[in-house]
Amino acid sequence: MKKEIKTDYYDTFTCIADKCSFNCCQEWKIAVDDDTYIKWNRLSLTKHNNNYLDQYVKQKDGTRVVALNEQKQCPFLNEQKLCNLVLNFGDEFLSETCAIFPRQIHEFADRKEYSLVSCCPEVVDLMNQQDKICFTKNMFDMDEDILLQIRTMMITIMQNQHFSISKSVMMIFYILLDIHQNESVLKKEIDEYKDKAVLKELSDTIDNMQFLSLDTFEENNELFLDIAENYRKQELYTSYLEPIAVIAENLSRDYDKRKMIVQLQKFEKQFSSYEKLFRNYLVVEIFSNSLMPESDLESIVVMIQWIAMEYAIMRHSIFLSWLLDEQEKLSYTVVRNYIVVISRMMGYDQEDICQYLDKSFENLIWEWGYLALLIGA
Repeated sequence: MKKEIKTDYYDTFTCIADKCSFNCCQEWKIAVDDDTYIKWNRLSLTKHNNNYLDQYVKQKDGTRVVALNEQKQCPFLNEQKLCNLVLNFGDEFLSETCAIFPRQIHEFADRKEYSLVSCCPEVVDLMNQQDKICFTKNMFDMDEDILLQIRTMMITIMQNQHFSISKSVMMIFYILLDIHQNESVLKKEIDEYKDKAVLKELSDTIDNMQFLSLDTFEENNELFLDIAENYRKQELYTSYLEPIAVIAENLSRDYDKRKMIVQLQKFEKQFSSYEKLFRNYLVVEIFSNSLMPESDLESIVVMIQWIAMEYAIMRHSIFLSWLLDEQEKLSYTVVRNYIVVISRMMGYDQEDICQYLDKSFENLIWEWGYLALLIGA
């Protein structure tokens, strides 16, 4: 029997259906797997409806997906925000995506891993309630797999509160690049980066570097607009994206540098109150997305880049919303909403992530200085 590893709050999740503040049946791609498509073939939603279920399916980017209606909602969603498929036929007629969401399951040769994705506000609430992300089985004792050891090392650094979140991300990426340069990776090399003295030396080196907040702001602003572009064209997440995208466009043309530095400093004080939440979020992202069953060392490096970029764009989106609201205090609702929105917008599969990075950057693997620019001090 395979070992099972779960985030320790995994089994406590319950979908709140129509009471949810952020419906999962709206404004994003709902994949339809082959088995579900066969079930839907020539099956009507009601006896008096001549529209078969498979007529609500279209091809998008080489994948079958549910065709959303004019309101960008799943056509099976009723006015009470409940699913007509479940009401009429039961859970077994849901697509795999709908049946599993927001659960994420990866099956390896020796184990199965379970986590919850942050595209769901209830999951974000659960993360926010955890003092520290723990797991139902001790990963730290599973040392037979080199890639698993690398992931465990990354999680350990991210959970070390002696290092800020930004510094933790920079340290992780530095270590990954160093390991990636070697033709073969040995356990003893990974163990060296668990040594407190080695980590302190790396931390001190980062402390002695100069980071310019305006450079980070400008890079984040540009990346946010790039990621948001297609969603704006498709008029998805309009109420969340459009107001802050307009601000971002204005800031990309001109802004008062002195005033911006003051605003960034004020925001950082507010944002720091959510450090526990974002540390937990990053731990879960590293656990669930950095290591897949088909992963190699390079793909881990690529996924850490993507996770860092996702975090930077989340933070920047929340900053733009904070500017828009002109509020001194940063509300949890705003933070949670943008975690959900950006998670959904950037929830690509690994192949699409590689294509985006290849197209957008000179090299698939970044230099350490670029990630440092992206994350900032």
